[in-house]
Amino acid sequence: MNSTPLPSRSVSPEPAPMSPPSRVAENRKRNRLVTAVLLGIVFGFGLVTQTGCLGIVSNLMHAVGADRIPAECDALKDSKVAVVTMTDQSHYSDDIASRLLNRRVRDILSMEVKGLTLVHEDAVQQWRDTHGWDNIDYLEIGKSIKAEKLLAIELTDMRLRDGATLYRGRAGVQLIVYDIEQEKVVFRKEIDEFTYPVNAGQYTSETTEPKFRKLFLGMLAQRIARVFHPYDFADTVALDGALASE
Repeated sequence: MNSTPLPSRSVSPEPAPMSPPSRVAENRKRNRLVTAVLLGIVFGFGLVTQTGCLGIVSNLMHAVGADRIPAECDALKDSKVAVVTMTDQSHYSDDIASRLLNRRVRDILSMEVKGLTLVHEDAVQQWRDTHGWDNIDYLEIGKSIKAEKLLAIELTDMRLRDGATLYRGRAGVQLIVYDIEQEKVVFRKEIDEFTYPVNAGQYTSETTEPKFRKLFLGMLAQRIARVFHPYDFADTVALDGALASE
């Protein structure tokens, strides 16, 4: 007796994983949807006719994160991460600017990026002491210190003065994220010329170079870290005003 063949079933292919730009776009769509829903609720209950309605909307949006700009790169989430900062001088010896920037970026990432675990900076320092200051191989560093991801920060042409009597910092920055297991670059970004303060400066008679260097690198660290975590755009407006409090 001939057997009747069973009808075949087509198997739908699994959707491809969402790329980082797609995830950013999806987060923005979600934020717009949440905002629209919240505004609908407020209008529905007639709260817009009452005093303080804007504050209510603002608080609701902030509570659900709808007013926050999503991270440009989320590759550091849920990963064991090493941070390596290089300047023009640190190729030859230990450099105070690279150490200050590295530590500040690490501090911010540890607070703002979910699931991130940092490799201790002493592990990176030990690798460099062993292999030399001018021999930098980011993938080899990551493998040696057992990192899952490595964030390389390359700082170039840093200047702290704008003329003889004014402090105003400038620097070029390149950010590179390596996936150590896959042995490839998963994110790259250039910040052509970060300038702080943007529209002002501080006279050399009002502060010292070490104090201004610390301030400038702190602002730069915030700019770098915001590539990797959501943030409130309103906070960027306040950055230039930080000079007045120093």
